[in-house]
Amino acid sequence: MRPQPDDYPDHIENALKALVEGGLEAGANALAPIAYPPRQLRRDRRVDRAMMVKIFKRDHFLCRYCGGKTILTPLMELLGVLYPEVFPFQSAGWKAGVTHPAVISRSPAVDHVIPVVYGGANSEENLVTACSPCNTIKSDFSLEMLGWELRSVEESDWDGLTRFYPRLWDLAGRPKPRYHQGWMKNLGDENN
Repeated sequence: MRPQPDDYPDHIENALKALVEGGLEAGANALAPIAYPPRQLRRDRRVDRAMMVKIFKRDHFLCRYCGGKTILTPLMELLGVLYPEVFPFQSAGWKAGVTHPAVISRSPAVDHVIPVVYGGANSEENLVTACSPCNTIKSDFSLEMLGWELRSVEESDWDGLTRFYPRLWDLAGRPKPRYHQGWMKNLGDENN
């Protein structure tokens, strides 16, 4: 999946030619068709954990762009606690070489179908589950810009492997209690 071709290279080439040949004003005029004034983003861009879980569950932990299965990231973090030599997990930035590729490819994200920069809201109707690669590719592009279509919610019993969460947390020695208990509470498992 790649973004659809755009005219940016042509516009920028024309602007550079105009700048070199005609000066600053000519360059500015040539950039006018692709003008993108800086803007302040709303502060409500982040989605809270409760809403994330609601979206993941609604979408059955399936990416609404590619259809791929996602696995709740805290579960993979616990695997990293139990098996650091075969399933390394680095929570800060998922650095290559010290984070298992499954974390990078299968972690779910909540994506704004209509990006916040284009006025998209933090509403259930505008939020979908995306696998990390699709979320990264989509970025602040619209579906039209990418030539993508939003998949409908499929019936599935896939749960992002959350059914293993409480037992896995116990086996890992119950690390980071507030963090994991918060996830389990939002997932609806009160037995933690």
